[in-house]
Amino acid sequence: MSGLLIVMASMALAGTALQGEPPETEVPGAAIADIAADEPLQPLPTSLEVTLLAGVWLPRLVGNVELGGPSIDLEDEFDLDSNEASLNLEFAIRKDEIWELWFGGFDFSTSVTGAFMGSGATFGSLVLSNGDPYRSTLDITSVAAELSVTVWRPFADGHSREMGTRNRTWDGHYGTDLRFSPQFGMRYIDVDQSVTTTAGTVDTGGEWLGVYAGMVMELDYRPMQRVPGFTLFRFRMSTALGPVLGGDGGFMWQIRVGGTVQFTDVFGVMVGYRLLQLNADNGSYTFNGGLQGMFLAGSIRF
Repeated sequence: MSGLLIVMASMALAGTALQGEPPETEVPGAAIADIAADEPLQPLPTSLEVTLLAGVWLPRLVGNVELGGPSIDLEDEFDLDSNEASLNLEFAIRKDEIWELWFGGFDFSTSVTGAFMGSGATFGSLVLSNGDPYRSTLDITSVAAELSVTVWRPFADGHSREMGTRNRTWDGHYGTDLRFSPQFGMRYIDVDQSVTTTAGTVDTGGEWLGVYAGMVMELDYRPMQRVPGFTLFRFRMSTALGPVLGGDGGFMWQIRVGGTVQFTDVFGVMVGYRLLQLNADNGSYTFNGGLQGMFLAGSIRF
């Protein structure tokens, strides 16, 4: 009997000891915390970033024009829709990856000599019939300035998409950085058109200042570790619209899309697309058309 009591007492003591030691559990995120403690993150860069894009825009002219008569199609009747290589320069200053001031401009020119392909049209004092010989030129020069401010970065610190992950590269940038920014800008547009037939020459055009607002979406991807020959891929898309001032007014809208690969911190290449559409009047002259086409450029960042 005494042996049985000794065994039962021993089992009770063992049970009490086991109850006093809580079972081991795995703490979620412990490995991430250890990594973060071993490899502290670099602070986000706060310096200025300056980018220069020098490239060639290959747009074609679309739309129609009027000058004291029915509209004349720029593609089918005036045959001014060939792709023309145009110099395009863009310059951007970015502060703290939030504020950006952008400047850009281009000079486009196209001309054609041939036989008029319409059934009949009036352009100012000129009357054009099907088959009449003519020459037409159209030039568009434009410069613009824009300000954008990032208001939402869903992959930035503190957002739920980054919880439990290390979205930072070796030099302190976000590895994946998606930004949405409202955009405000002004664009000067000068359109000059000339038409010559056996009856004479008519020169016309207009100058307008567009005031517009829009949105910019930009996605940056940087490798977490150093990768020779690749530092950044940036995809950027912006769209904006607004009224134009000057002449009898009108409106404009634009789209810019492009992807840039930076091979070093300084040099990169962009492939993109540009569209600028204008519907504006200047006296009896109406320009309802625009430019659209591929854009190729070299990128220099400081």
